[in-house]
Amino acid sequence: MTQYHNCYVNIDETDLQLLQTAVNQKSISGKGPFVETFEKSLGAYFGSPYALCCSNGTAAIHMVLLHEGIGAGDEVLLPPTAPVMSVLPILAVGATPVFVDTEAGNFNVDLADLQRKISPSTRMLINVPMWGYANNVDETAAVCRRAGIKVLEDNSHCHGTTLHNQYLGTFGDYSVFSTHERKLITTGEGGFILIKDKADYEGLLQVRSFGEVATSEERFRNVKGAYGYFFGLNFKLSSINAALGIAQLGKLAAKLQVRRENGQYLAARVAERDPAIREMATRAGSVSNYYSIVLLTEPQRRARIERKLQENNIISDPMRYKYQPLYRMPLFEQYASHCPNAEVLIQSVFTLPVHEGLTTGDLDLFLELIEDVQYA
Repeated sequence: MTQYHNCYVNIDETDLQLLQTAVNQKSISGKGPFVETFEKSLGAYFGSPYALCCSNGTAAIHMVLLHEGIGAGDEVLLPPTAPVMSVLPILAVGATPVFVDTEAGNFNVDLADLQRKISPSTRMLINVPMWGYANNVDETAAVCRRAGIKVLEDNSHCHGTTLHNQYLGTFGDYSVFSTHERKLITTGEGGFILIKDKADYEGLLQVRSFGEVATSEERFRNVKGAYGYFFGLNFKLSSINAALGIAQLGKLAAKLQVRRENGQYLAARVAERDPAIREMATRAGSVSNYYSIVLLTEPQRRARIERKLQENNIISDPMRYKYQPLYRMPLFEQYASHCPNAEVLIQSVFTLPVHEGLTTGDLDLFLELIEDVQYA
């Protein structure tokens, strides 16, 4: 029963009609007409001055690091609770990841640890909220700005999540989103960047397309569109993918409503049945998009619950991805850092799907299986 997985791609006639229109255009490449339309729609939705589509969320982080000139000798801060996709671009540009602890019991950045780990080599913080739950990006951004450090929000799970009535994606200098098939806005594979500054937008355009001149600086006025002046690679998203994204963005409000209702249903009933399990607390003033519901319990109990769920084809994301602190993975061991809160948090969380493909009966089944473990 694949609907129990944390992936529900609801392709309907709206999507298919736009895809057919896109395929019949003169250009279906990354310069096709639907890319710009999707970007304008994203900018309008999030209230961002600029939006730029790209090939995936990991590429989006890579693009920002390249644009900022971050490389060997530079440090980039991020939590060890982030997925591997958030840290690999740091290695790709030759910079050093520095892991910052979370608060106890949630994905808020520990501000005291953040301040301890800022150094003269620190260039950027990548803020990574997980499973649609906002963290204290407002506070971390304030600390970083005082220190002269850029903030990149990696909101790959957080389409539509709000904090203080403001969308995640509007607190940092840049924000990246994935549009992989598991995300609330999907293009199959893809991503986008929200950007505040015009010069940064033009620079990222150049990075996205082989260095093709896009700057509005007067001295480059006569070479617009030329190559060989700036460095860039190919990070473009095709017009076909963008057309699917337009249709999916139009469904986002309905998806958010159903997921929030499902998440709140589970959270209330889990608390009633078992006070030893609770929904993870989020930043005050935030509203999750419920990419998944995140539940916390004692680590041994968590492991038993995940196994019981797996037996019934319900896979918790921490189990699916063998979730662990990034510095426990061989590739990042040399960057290990003391993050005790993150260690305990990772051992304590499990997730359940709450997407719009589920019924109330499905949600009740989840509760029954968890309750079975309670009395096992």
